[in-house]
Amino acid sequence: MVFLFPATLNYEHSSITCFCLTEPDILETRSNAKLFEEIKFLKMASTLKKILEINFFFANILVPVMALVLYCGSFAYFSSRFLLKGVNYFFVSRLGKYALLILVSLIIVFFVLLLSKKGGQLTLKGSKQKFYPGVFLLLLLPLTPGLQYVLNNQEILSLTDSLYVLIFFMFFSSIYIFIVPTLLRTVIPVQTLMIVGLAFVSTIVSMASLSDNFAWFEKGSLKVQLMFFGGIFLVVWFLYNLNQRGLLYILIVVNLVTNSAIQIIPQGDVPAEASPSMEENELLSLVGERTPAITPNVYLLIYDAYVPNETMQAYGINNSTQEKYLVGQGFTLYPHTYSVGATTTATLSKVLNASHNYYGEQRTAVAGDGVTQKILKSIGYKTYGVFASDYMFRGIGEKYDFSIPNSVVPSYVRLLKAVLIGEFRFDIDDIKFKGLSRNRFVEVKQSAFKTAAQNRTFVFMYTNLPGHSQNSGACLSNETDLYKTRLASANAEMQQDIETITGNDPTALIIVAGDHGPYLTKNCVGTSGVYDISEISRLDIQDRYGSFLAVRWPTEDFAKYDNITVLQDVFPSVFAYLYKDTTILQSKIKPVIPTPANAISGASVNDGIIHGGSDDGKPLFLSGE
Repeated sequence: MVFLFPATLNYEHSSITCFCLTEPDILETRSNAKLFEEIKFLKMASTLKKILEINFFFANILVPVMALVLYCGSFAYFSSRFLLKGVNYFFVSRLGKYALLILVSLIIVFFVLLLSKKGGQLTLKGSKQKFYPGVFLLLLLPLTPGLQYVLNNQEILSLTDSLYVLIFFMFFSSIYIFIVPTLLRTVIPVQTLMIVGLAFVSTIVSMASLSDNFAWFEKGSLKVQLMFFGGIFLVVWFLYNLNQRGLLYILIVVNLVTNSAIQIIPQGDVPAEASPSMEENELLSLVGERTPAITPNVYLLIYDAYVPNETMQAYGINNSTQEKYLVGQGFTLYPHTYSVGATTTATLSKVLNASHNYYGEQRTAVAGDGVTQKILKSIGYKTYGVFASDYMFRGIGEKYDFSIPNSVVPSYVRLLKAVLIGEFRFDIDDIKFKGLSRNRFVEVKQSAFKTAAQNRTFVFMYTNLPGHSQNSGACLSNETDLYKTRLASANAEMQQDIETITGNDPTALIIVAGDHGPYLTKNCVGTSGVYDISEISRLDIQDRYGSFLAVRWPTEDFAKYDNITVLQDVFPSVFAYLYKDTTILQSKIKPVIPTPANAISGASVNDGIIHGGSDDGKPLFLSGE
């Protein structure tokens, strides 16, 4: 019998390809296939036999899983005691539970093998192989995201702070990669244990970056996290066991260099914002060295992410009762005000400088060294900075005559907390400094107001209520409800603040404002790279740049001085009022949101008119004056 397969048969106009195999050939082919399957089976049997060998099973499977359970349990305990329960806490908690179930199963298998003696006898014999210098390059794998965090936070980290952070990452990583394996290497081979530790610590340190990329808040995707953890383990394990350690080290070094270069090399062609000398500031020049006509105490009360009622109503919240309360207390409302900045420091530094410029670091003005503070100090005012945390001073210290809090948490400590939590949480500065609770902060603040009333003072108070959305890049299902709850607390605190001030300082000039919007629309964070400019609506802009403003002027002649379009016009108006000089209003900045405005995909606002987006050419606010 002959079987025809393609062979080459030539004809005049064509060719056909075929092969001819006889029946013995077929039998030989089948025999070879069977032999191949038998060899494959024998290899699998040999691998399984090696795995079930008691010493290999104990050192390379049971002990690493046991260590992973201990790593997860200890880290979860540490997080619950000393940190916010964030992405890393829930990751290790869930991973630890699964690892514990696997461990129980492995212990059962281990004792079955031990009792049956099919896997041989357990002999605790360590590895004689030393840690060669090259192995310490493994530290560079978890150090890579750590270095990324340092490079991205140079604004708040000194050189010493940066070194502290990197040293911490190296020590923290060494615990899992070298220290624990070293303690056990006299009794068992520790290569697999070392690789498990490397995968664990690399995942923990990288989690903040993963949270940012996947928009995680508190809980991340365990599937993604396990893929990251397992991917590191498998790649390193295979390269180690294939004797490709040199290749592994090269890949780790290249990863570190490439990642760091991306952070260092400027992205895009946007030039750095020029920062002229403060002496060129127009407000400073117009005020000069003159003596003001009146010198009431000035209170700037900032409530984070507080917006006018038009914006509130778009969220389904009616805040008209609070606005009526303020009017009843003698405040004038400015319902169409917006900021030229979309973050706290960007907004308030420009408010205090009455300029688009920061004159140094972005926090310089809010830390007490702005144009407004300089002018007021020159005419005999004492300056007070009253804050819920040391956010305003971070990285540069404070320049107020009196400040709360009077101690600053080192920036490197805050950064390390965020990394260990596994996300750069918006509430990382939760209202606790020196152990003070929210109620205690309010008490200290009220006491400061009473003290300030007895002197010629300028008080800058910032509280983080009602507060913006979490900054993960994805809205929570109840994001607006959470804001509404915080708003009620902010309103109560605002009323207490105003009544304390007016009760002790009835002739004070009081400014109540929000710094920016609460970020409750779209993705609850900046929209660039996620939404096209055509998708940006009026509400999206109000939601990020809108700013509440109400002023209690001590006398009735304020109307000719309160020419306010953007929040940054406040102090030109205040100084025009104090000096009774309308020419000071010439220091008002251009009421333009600078472009590209990343918070709103490149849209802008100029003199109250929207440029770009679905409401292009229309007013930013529609409500009546």
